Amino acid sequence: MGKIGRNTPCPCGSGKKYKKCCLLLQNGAIQPKPQPTKFIPVYTELDQLSNSVMDLIKKDKLDEAEFVSKRLLSEYPDQIDGFERLGQVYEARGKKQIASDYYQKAADFAKTMPGFEQESVEYYLSKAKKMREEKK
Repeated sequence: MGKIGRNTPCPCGSGKKYKKCCLLLQNGAIQPKPQPTKFIPVYTELDQLSNSVMDLIKKDKLDEAEFVSKRLLSEYPDQIDGFERLGQVYEARGKKQIASDYYQKAADFAKTMPGFEQESVEYYLSKAKKMREEKK
């Protein structure tokens, strides 16, 4: 490719003359505008499974929700999702004591794993307490 003339259309396709577009960039006279970054959420299989439990509970498909929650516990033992989701499944079933047990397990998990604040622990403990009180 030969030399680009200053008055020819810029090869970048902007529609501007070369002298008003990429020539300025090339000479360092202007800096390219940073392109805005678009947030694209990335959902892992863990996220998808965990979210699907909530959808199943809303649809009152509690057997399926329980199955997926147990799968979370089995496949992702280093994550809290399985305990929390099982608590939610049993809460939806009205099995308050079992729900309380799983919320307690979630609290115990949050106490021992890095990345959880005291607020998270207290949330699960309050859920466990609420389930025990509603059982009575």
